Amino acid sequence: MDADQTVTMAIYTKLVCIIILISMTTAYISDRDDASDRIAKNFPYKPGHKPDVLRAGGCLCNKKYKDVSSRPDVFESPEYTDVCCQPTVGNGYIATVVYSDSIFMNGVYNGKDRTSHRARIPSTANIAMTHMDVTVSGNTYRLDTSQGLFTRIIDADTCTITQTVYAHQILTRLLINKITIKRKTVLFEEGAANNITVTLVNAMGPKSGDINFSDGSMGLSGEKVMKGNTTEAETDSSGTIPVYLHWTHLPDTITLSDSKTSQTWTFITSISHTDQEASDMYEMGIKHARDGTLTSMHTAAWKDKWSKGHIDVDNNLPLAKAIYGSMYYIMSSLPPLNYTENYPFQFYGLSPGGLAHGAGNADYMGHVFWDQATWMYPPILMFHPELAKAMLSCRTVHLDAAKTIAKQAGLKGAKFPWEMAYSGFDVCPAAIYTEKEIHVNGDIAFATQQYISATWDKDFLAKERGWEMVTGLADFWASRSEYDESKKAYVIKGVMPPDEYHQNVDNSVYTNNIAKISLNLPTYAAQFINATVPKNWTNIADHMFIVFDETNQYHPEYEGYTLGTLIKQADVILLGFPLMVDMPEQIRKNDLVFYESYNGKDVTDPNGPAMTWGMFAVGWMDLGNMTKANELFEKSFLNIQQPFKVWTETSSGSGAINFATGMGGFLQSVLFGYGGFRLRQDRLDLNFNLPPKSEHFNITGLNYLGSSIDFKADSTNVAITVMSQDSEAPSLDLLSNGVTKALVIGKTTSIPVKSAASIKPHTAFQYKG
Repeated sequence: MDADQTVTMAIYTKLVCIIILISMTTAYISDRDDASDRIAKNFPYKPGHKPDVLRAGGCLCNKKYKDVSSRPDVFESPEYTDVCCQPTVGNGYIATVVYSDSIFMNGVYNGKDRTSHRARIPSTANIAMTHMDVTVSGNTYRLDTSQGLFTRIIDADTCTITQTVYAHQILTRLLINKITIKRKTVLFEEGAANNITVTLVNAMGPKSGDINFSDGSMGLSGEKVMKGNTTEAETDSSGTIPVYLHWTHLPDTITLSDSKTSQTWTFITSISHTDQEASDMYEMGIKHARDGTLTSMHTAAWKDKWSKGHIDVDNNLPLAKAIYGSMYYIMSSLPPLNYTENYPFQFYGLSPGGLAHGAGNADYMGHVFWDQATWMYPPILMFHPELAKAMLSCRTVHLDAAKTIAKQAGLKGAKFPWEMAYSGFDVCPAAIYTEKEIHVNGDIAFATQQYISATWDKDFLAKERGWEMVTGLADFWASRSEYDESKKAYVIKGVMPPDEYHQNVDNSVYTNNIAKISLNLPTYAAQFINATVPKNWTNIADHMFIVFDETNQYHPEYEGYTLGTLIKQADVILLGFPLMVDMPEQIRKNDLVFYESYNGKDVTDPNGPAMTWGMFAVGWMDLGNMTKANELFEKSFLNIQQPFKVWTETSSGSGAINFATGMGGFLQSVLFGYGGFRLRQDRLDLNFNLPPKSEHFNITGLNYLGSSIDFKADSTNVAITVMSQDSEAPSLDLLSNGVTKALVIGKTTSIPVKSAASIKPHTAFQYKG
């Protein structure tokens, strides 16, 4: 992320946010008159009031709230929470923080060049129940990750009132609010005043400063209509973006009459880039609501998604909840399964704060960084390769922009910007990151290599610009490298490594290694489409200068780095994992030791971003030091805020809210750490260890080369079962302790826990034209 050691982006962001929030608060009060006072009494979200964002002490939710649910997939509290720990619902197309006044839409940004940010849509789905003529005894606020539902349950003397909020998993243009009043007691005598009435307010917040909305004509079913375009295009050629809303007119009150024991009201918001699609999707929502299938088809889609990929641990409820919460929040910012077949859309990428954040100057403005490729992408690839492909597609769709950027810089090939939004061009607020933090291009190449290794997807390479991107990235690195006669090697000068505290260095050890991977990738990918590769790319890779300290036997972060110099986050240690650079164990150990602390002082900033400590943990697991690994692993998810398992960027609660980057790093430490998985070009390695306190560790639906595989580990064995295979999937073999066994669908094979094994295709890939 953008962290300038002299004037940090975090400070800049907070100052700008304060100004914006003050102006928004004033605007909201003037627009809504006395609505705020009424809402504050009965509604958990206070419009325009975001106190915890402004607190110097960061998020305080862990001190104030508690998750009372005993289920790993359900988070529940008797209170709603401060802004920094409020849950989100989304489906990759639209998303919102529950009970907030904003909706955000995939790919919809406003602002010129470096001011581009997610465009705020006033939330027509933010429905407040401000008064009810019953005596309320308590509230329950529940996020059910297995069903993708947020529910508020109001327990009253005569009834239960349930409000359910969700972003539909199939009808992806829809946000749903469903309110049910169910009578507890038997109906009173005829003529008695037994009606139950609830007052409703649509707390939309201020007008959007990003989209010039105007009211449209009434919709086909009497719904309200709003339409507009973003006010400022990202580039001169990208154009403004149209947005259309159709939403259910909200009555002032809803009433359960004395003749009924229960009634449900459904309020639908439909959002699209075209009026026709917004209208059509709204009508489909109405039809399914009348048929009673609107919610059930949504929860069935979530059930199907979880059945095709999840992780379970026992005897450690906080860990189990952290796993489910992290998977839920990342997946709810990604498209649904089969989205290209049902209601397709172009996915524009996963931002560090997810789809529900990124307004103004907050939460990295919704931009796409290296975070997607390096942190969130790998665990998704292992379960849902089609969603990993969607993440790669946000790069291939902008390949022409990347080629233009490279050409403008006097380079060859394709150069992706450090921060990307709608157009594919640079939107980073600070030029130095765009100029120097070029490792993002290697990160994209490495993600592509992982995808090819996991899928053998020839069509992605041949028909979907994958090969063009792979070769474009290699060509970029070849032109960005230069031969140093004194070193007899190729060097890369003037870069910023992942450690952003050092912004203009030569031969970053991470950057040069990821460049090597990029330069070698075309040779690997070429076999799948029978292509040829220029020889100079592999020659440059083979002669890339990798800085190394022979005296201390470790990798300096860059040329001229001094032992003990403070760094921001995981950098050199990423060579061991995820890059899997081959090195002796002692050097790997030295890298881990020297970059944690030196001479009694922290080297990696203890207040740095969340994903760092999980990578340290993976390193120590590889070296067999489980005590050290477990210690650092526990540190890796201190950033989770109760009760809804929202992540903050730092453990103090500051930085980006719902930090998906940290979630991705944490999930990698579970999968690739305790699972020991390593996705290599010719095989999938594994080496299971039980996570802390757990007696069972199950990974369901891991997808390798079209086979869905379940792993069930206990203190003795790991049971491995291929549950299904795609029609063109290769047969798989398991190699363990020198023995090779065929993995047959439905037949379980067991190996000892804590033992290295590999799963390989029975026959290596062969090009058939």
